[in-house]
Order: sequence, then structure tokens, then C-alpha cells
Amino acid sequence: MSLIEKSARMKREVTPQILKGKNIALLFEKPSLRTRVSFEVGITQMGGNCIFMGGAEIGLGVREPESDVAKVLDRWVDCIVARVFSHSSLALLASNCSIPVVNALSDRAHPCQAIADCLTIYEQKGKLEGLKLAFVGDGNNVASSLALACSHAGMHFSIASPASYKLPNDIWESASKISYKKRTNLLWTSDPKEAVDNADIIYTDVWVSMGDE
Repeated sequence: MSLIEKSARMKREVTPQILKGKNIALLFEKPSLRTRVSFEVGITQMGGNCIFMGGAEIGLGVREPESDVAKVLDRWVDCIVARVFSHSSLALLASNCSIPVVNALSDRAHPCQAIADCLTIYEQKGKLEGLKLAFVGDGNNVASSLALACSHAGMHFSIASPASYKLPNDIWESASKISYKKRTNLLWTSDPKEAVDNADIIYTDVWVSMGDE
């Protein structure tokens, strides 16, 4: 069963108490509404305990280096959910502890958002494979994660943005390799009309990412 199918089943049925007795650290260097609330509600519904720490409390990389934060939390909690400004902070946390580190957003990727979007599409369309998602906007962290998620799910993906706002080359190359194996199409264009042609889903975002004004 795929991750998306399992997620849909968990929404329909009684939520399994798989986090009972577990303590989850929510390390949010960057402020949030939807991401924070969804994680806190989800963890609580699955029987876990949340410990929220904002940017001012931790001072990640300033008050204490990421490596020290990771080593301390590694002794006390069962998982770290981190929402950070720089993806390098996430990598340092993960490389200095033995517990799972979940990316709740970095400047490079927003994978949980992409998974949630795929679940919404699955619930509305009844499938993912063979559908086309068109993204219109900046090739930001959300677009990067969507390109990878769509490729893994067997979906066609197109993005319209100016040439200077394309997805990072390494993300595009990774998505292209997956897309090739899945026999799906991956398209970048500067023309929004071309991108949305025959699309099943059109996805837009704020033109300038939060904090990048």
C-alpha cells in the first residue's frame, strides 16, 4: 500500500495510537500556522506528546550550534520535526542524532506539504497515476517537493516560471530521472498557458516566498 493510500485510510478509520508514549520535539525556527497546528493535532491524535520550541527559544546556530541541539534532543525525545530557514541546519541536525528528523520546511524543500497535496488530489480524483499537475510561479521549495512527489507518484508535472526562477538544477535532474523510469512527462516553460494545457490540477503559490521579499 502506498503512503498516500495509507494516509487516506487513516483519515477514514480510527487513528492508530502508534505514537503513544513518544515525545516529539517541534523545532520551529521559522513561524508557522498550518504546519505547526497540523503536526500538533496529528501527533496528539496518534497518542504522542508535543514539545514546541520556537526560534527565539533555541537560537539555532547562534545560541547553540545545530550539532549540540541535536545531541541534546537525541537523549530526550523520540523524533525531531524541524522547520528551518536553511536546509544545511536540517542536515546538521540529522547527522548529529540517531532519531528521525522530519523536514517541516527548509529553503530547499517542503515535502510534508507535497504529501498533503497529493493526498488531497487522491481524495478528489480517486488516483494519482497518469494525472497532470501544473505549477505556476516561483520554482521554490514547494515546487521542488511537488516535482519530486509527482514524479514518484507517476504524475506528469509542468511548471511555468521565468528562466531566472526555475527549479534548482539538481532537483530537476532528480525529478527527471524518476519521471523517466515512470514514463511520465516533466516540463518547464515560461508560458503559463503552455504549462496548464490539459492539466488535471493547477497549483499556484505566492510569487515571492515568505521571508524572501
